[in-house]
Amino acid sequence: MALPKPANYYFLVPLLSFIPWYVMLITFLITWAADGHPVYYFMHNKEQTTVYISDIGAMSLHPMFIICSGLQGLGYCVSVACEYYQRSGHWPFMRNRNNPSDKEYNRRNQNIIQDDPEDPEDPFADEYDDVLDDDQRSFDTIRKNYTESLLSSKFLMPPFYTKDERNLIFASFVLGLLGELALLLCSIFSTATHHNAHISLVVVFIVLMYISCSCLIAEYFLMGRHYAVLHPLANLDHKVDMKNMPLWKWEGYVWNKFTISGVLKSVWIALAILWALLFAGIDDESTSAVFEWILSFWLGVFFMIMSVDFYLGGRYKCSRYFHQVESFAGYYKYDNVVNNNHNASQQQQPTYFAHDSNNRAILEDPFQDIDLETESIKLNLH
Repeated sequence: MALPKPANYYFLVPLLSFIPWYVMLITFLITWAADGHPVYYFMHNKEQTTVYISDIGAMSLHPMFIICSGLQGLGYCVSVACEYYQRSGHWPFMRNRNNPSDKEYNRRNQNIIQDDPEDPEDPFADEYDDVLDDDQRSFDTIRKNYTESLLSSKFLMPPFYTKDERNLIFASFVLGLLGELALLLCSIFSTATHHNAHISLVVVFIVLMYISCSCLIAEYFLMGRHYAVLHPLANLDHKVDMKNMPLWKWEGYVWNKFTISGVLKSVWIALAILWALLFAGIDDESTSAVFEWILSFWLGVFFMIMSVDFYLGGRYKCSRYFHQVESFAGYYKYDNVVNNNHNASQQQQPTYFAHDSNNRAILEDPFQDIDLETESIKLNLH
């Protein structure tokens, strides 16, 4: 059975990112085997049967070690940045000019046109409020149509539900950037000539990468927790207060794509921690080196999971259940989309107010000739 056509090709970024890393690992193994499984001159244990990756990388393949480590690190950072971009509409460290700031967003959510402050006794204030109430009801109608707003938006994956998820993936990007920089420096400072610096940088890389991956896992669990309540298959007979619900408690359609991804990544990181502990804790260097190789190949699995996330997330607009979600009200990225669409439509079609013979405020045809001095008032909502 053929897979559905991807909505975009960002899912290739994680796949391409770990290829240089795997090429390096396989080349190291083939080279070491072709050389007759040598024990290198700088190794303390001359009876060691399996060498560390850094041991091979310290020899003639040192340039390849540096290049492939750098490419893998760049690929990881770009992959995390791509998820941030697909869910927010802009890259990390770049402010989105099309979306309002948090302060502006709050102001727009309280978008009520008030009477002229210079004329608090405006005799037509109540009539204006009546017309503006109609406009507010129209805006409430627009807010309910989140699906159409998202279909016309630039988000390539489902946007963040809360700022916590945004902050987590941003933290993952920064920590991953620092961790991968440590790996690059680790490859530059050869274990043969700078052993202590090399080992320290390995520790820094592993710790920062684990925290970075943990942030991604937490992001997916939070998104899955919110989506579980919104999912059409949730079958909830009561309103769920997400703000006051304990983090350990889940309601609704729990096993959605976000939750499943979070669980898979949790299994991945649990096994990665196991491999790392065995790598660092076993005294026998031959056995320790085996777990280092396992851990290094295991890294590629995380990229594969990210690729699947991108593929499935990119197709959210044609998902079977996306069109059935009744409302995303209260989730800031979704509200931003609706607010922007509403503001754009208002800017394209300004609202005009006039007074009829009974001095009641009415909506006026903008193309009708009006005596501005005696009969009407033109008011642009935005």
